[in-house]
Amino acid sequence: GGNATASAVIGDIADIAKSRPGFQHGPVFGRPAKELKPYKKAQMRSHAGGYFIRLTVHDRIGVFAAIAKRMADNDISLESIVQHAVNGEAAAQKTVILVTHETTEAAVRKAVDGITKDGHLTDKPQVIRIERAG
Repeated sequence: GGNATASAVIGDIADIAKSRPGFQHGPVFGRPAKELKPYKKAQMRSHAGGYFIRLTVHDRIGVFAAIAKRMADNDISLESIVQHAVNGEAAAQKTVILVTHETTEAAVRKAVDGITKDGHLTDKPQVIRIERAG
């Protein structure tokens, strides 16, 4: 994104705005409109990629093991695991950050739902898809 993307978008809009029927330099989407096919939205649950998962959990023995088990039960491999106290204090809750290797959204949702049902969370979980370049 950023300025380069904004500049390209504005340039495309200007090209479209100043073109007249019969005088276009080329089709807007690189091919005539009659050759375009309707957009088919992919099911998000079938999306495959990495995920960033932030959990605020009770600071109790076995919580981290239960989280890891839920991930393993759903065939989710973890790339990174970070655990720290909320606000840097020795508190009754901890923040756990997980970054997964490629998996499906359905598997992540199932694992997070299980962790939620286990009663380990003190706040709503946050799940963010990671779109990797290339």
